[in-house]
Amino acid sequence: MDSGFPPGTARQVAAAGRVPLAVAVVDCDGLVSHWSAGARRLFGHTAREATGCQAADLMPVAGGLAVEESGVAHGCEPSAAALPTAGRAAVRSPEGARADVLWWAYPLRPAGHLVLAADARRLARGGARPASRGPRVMPGFARPAQFPDAPRLAALLPHLLQEVGRADAGRITERVLELGYPVLEFSQCHQVPVTPLRYWPQQPARTACGSRAASR
Repeated sequence: MDSGFPPGTARQVAAAGRVPLAVAVVDCDGLVSHWSAGARRLFGHTAREATGCQAADLMPVAGGLAVEESGVAHGCEPSAAALPTAGRAAVRSPEGARADVLWWAYPLRPAGHLVLAADARRLARGGARPASRGPRVMPGFARPAQFPDAPRLAALLPHLLQEVGRADAGRITERVLELGYPVLEFSQCHQVPVTPLRYWPQQPARTACGSRAASR
């Protein structure tokens, strides 16, 4: 099968999942209740500034938090959608430069959202930029079991949520694994699991043509 990558780039693609992540927890009213150091670096707001503010005003998550009313998170009404969403958007970085942001939003139970985000310019080993002529990267979701290192990937998730408390971190981790592990999709044919830069496992890319699906 054609991998969809230029010759010699397979190793770089496998390394692309190692990326600094911004992590935010949003309540039923669309207000930020947790804001990580990674979110501060990516979006330029401190935790003190972001907590209690509308998440949609701080992050480019259009369509990820609201059903009809601006700022209202999924999960507040019984009829609200309970599927994860993802997207890609251009925003201004804290330094004023253009940032290309990938984001993943998970509806939580009983309400609210977990939002993960990453700077697409950092999708390579050590934060180097990938080649401009390489395949376009999009955020997506995958069943954790399809990756050889699934147990280790699952064990990494609570590290993203150390500041929200052990009980909440465990609950949110279970929800992420239920809905689908966050991945980078290259040309819709290869999926690379996203892992925090600090906790990167040696993980090959996964061919996923014809089997793209969020965990249900």
